Amino acid sequence: MIPLGFFQVLVIQVNLILIQLRIGESLAIPLLSEPIQIRGVLAEKHAFVHLSGRERREIECQVGHYLHPNETHCCIKCHKGTYLSEHCSGSDKAPKCSVCPENAFMPTENNSPKCFACQSCRTSFQQIIKFSCTKWENTVCGCDSNQYKTTGDSEFLCKNCSDCHNGKIRQDCTSDSDTICECHRGFFLQEDQNKCLPCSSCNKEDCQEQCETGMETKRPSNSTELVSVLSFLTIMFAIGFVALTFRTCKKYFPERRFFSSCTSGEQLKKQLASKTADKAKNSLLDIKEETILGTMQVLPLGNSQGQELPDCIKSARETRISDSPVVLYAVMDAVPVLRWKEFVRNLGLSENTIERIFFDHRPVRDAQYETLKEWRLLANHDATMERISQVLSKMDLSGCIEDIQEALAKQ
Repeated sequence: MIPLGFFQVLVIQVNLILIQLRIGESLAIPLLSEPIQIRGVLAEKHAFVHLSGRERREIECQVGHYLHPNETHCCIKCHKGTYLSEHCSGSDKAPKCSVCPENAFMPTENNSPKCFACQSCRTSFQQIIKFSCTKWENTVCGCDSNQYKTTGDSEFLCKNCSDCHNGKIRQDCTSDSDTICECHRGFFLQEDQNKCLPCSSCNKEDCQEQCETGMETKRPSNSTELVSVLSFLTIMFAIGFVALTFRTCKKYFPERRFFSSCTSGEQLKKQLASKTADKAKNSLLDIKEETILGTMQVLPLGNSQGQELPDCIKSARETRISDSPVVLYAVMDAVPVLRWKEFVRNLGLSENTIERIFFDHRPVRDAQYETLKEWRLLANHDATMERISQVLSKMDLSGCIEDIQEALAKQ
């Protein structure tokens, strides 16, 4: 026979167990915690005591795997160049991977349901195909040789590299950047076009500094223009006066016209002294003859009077002039500055060569020297005093020939 107090004790114990179960559920006290290692899965199962007695699991996949959509297991990823066409049925099963179709690629391991489409190079932007599209790499577009990309994205435009006309190349053109130009004097760099433009077209502040020197040269003040005109008139008057004096002297003293430069100074003085004694009509005539003595020692190289020159003059004028600075400076000092470009142009230098030398050598005298050297180099054996004499005669500057001969005779 069961005691009456037994049922009461049993009810109390059952109530205590129910209370413990409720407390454990509310506090989420784990009763089981152990790591579980499955192929392709690094999962940790946390079991919690619920009223229903079920367990809840959280799965974390290893590198190179992905979680199945059902979140029940992990599957290995497909290789690059393929895409996922069917999931694996279990953690120990492989998924079904298919090769990317034509004009599609997949660059990495994946669980993507399709591959990426290959890009096309835009011929309207002058793009060309550098590397064709493969199963695992996209198309690589670029520019042709002597071209560069305007931007770094796929919508870049190919442009031709600048040739730095009217300037020189400071840095060569690359596939991603245009040529860096350095302009000559008298030109400024238009950055948006990367061109060297003449300073005469400068109308903005950004080119004022580059063209400051060139603009002063090309836009002289009124006073400078006046001085230039007066200098020109003075020189022309002096040249006319010298020519008139020379012609007058030849009219009154025709016998002195053909003195040879081969005659020594002592012989010349004796000849002049005897003729002066015979024709000493008045003191003014004596003064004129003594004055002409110094100017008639060296004869013009031209043969315009129809008389044949001595052999020594023929050989001298047909010999190529030396590159001695004394000879070059003698020619520079004799020819008027304002007619120098006309002089070297008649010698045979091109207009572009003359302008280039005058741009590179800002002092006028340095430019004169360089143009004469350039002509001597280009003319080679034709660079003779004969040629210089012909050009000066053509320019009606015969008086300059005597100046050159006198300067060389004093050396």
